[in-house]
Amino acid sequence: MNSQETTTTSTAWDERNAVEIRRIDSASEIDHKASQHYEYVVPSPSGGPLDIVTLYAPRPSKTLIVSFHGSLVRSKFQLPRFEWRRTLGNLDAGVLLIADTTLELGEKIPLGWYIGTKEQDLADDIAAVVQQVAADGGYEHIVLAGSSGGGYAAMAISRRIPGSLAVSFSPQTRVGDYIPWVAKVLVNAAFPGYDTIDAVEADFAERVNLRRLYAEPEIPNFVRYVQNSNDLDHIEEHYAPFAQVRSTDPETGGMDPSGRLRFVLEPMSKGHEPPARHRFLRNIQEAHQEFFGSRLGEAKMDGE
Repeated sequence: MNSQETTTTSTAWDERNAVEIRRIDSASEIDHKASQHYEYVVPSPSGGPLDIVTLYAPRPSKTLIVSFHGSLVRSKFQLPRFEWRRTLGNLDAGVLLIADTTLELGEKIPLGWYIGTKEQDLADDIAAVVQQVAADGGYEHIVLAGSSGGGYAAMAISRRIPGSLAVSFSPQTRVGDYIPWVAKVLVNAAFPGYDTIDAVEADFAERVNLRRLYAEPEIPNFVRYVQNSNDLDHIEEHYAPFAQVRSTDPETGGMDPSGRLRFVLEPMSKGHEPPARHRFLRNIQEAHQEFFGSRLGEAKMDGE
């Protein structure tokens, strides 16, 4: 692991997440020897206006798990939002939780899919930071996980990191097929000059449509796509069209022809809800075993 000491430009305290905030100049300054968790604010590697905001729990492990959050009720949750912190603390892995700073563009945006803005591809920037953390932290395997909009982000960013693994639960696969007003609010805030998500897709297809991003038969990453079989709207609007793009029967699922993307249909709660914690962990462990060829063990995170 990188033993370089962290040089911070400023510090503050995140009361809600009970961690010190360290604003640093680049991801190379992240402390991989820290005995406690820190929230890091990293400037955009591409020079864009949106920072990369993370909460990092290092661990001497071969695996780094990166977590993304889904839609937020903005009147209930404050930014930054980190999900699955306590749950992922049960695994023997470093944990990097990432907040979607796209939501900082407007207080009415419930979901940003980690897309960024017209000028800034936030998924590209996050991929660069994740790769830096993995390299400096000595991690050999990268797992990106999330549910719904967080699942979209996991698949989008994994596609940008060769050899990484996305474990995605009931994600959207095309922003334009989600709730119209949610997409409209995002377009208005992040893509000024565009009237509709379809217009955005015409110019930025691979940023807002996973079916376009995963259109090539061969992909450089791995995916475990876990779909709630009781979420009928997402099956029809998102899961089935994506499976068809991957030349896989949506009704049976299984491995796609590339041998790098597995579809898993599992019955969960009716409607569109995140998976139970045990299901979230089990699918990550099964995917790790299948695609990386090793068991991801359990461990208790200090302080949790």
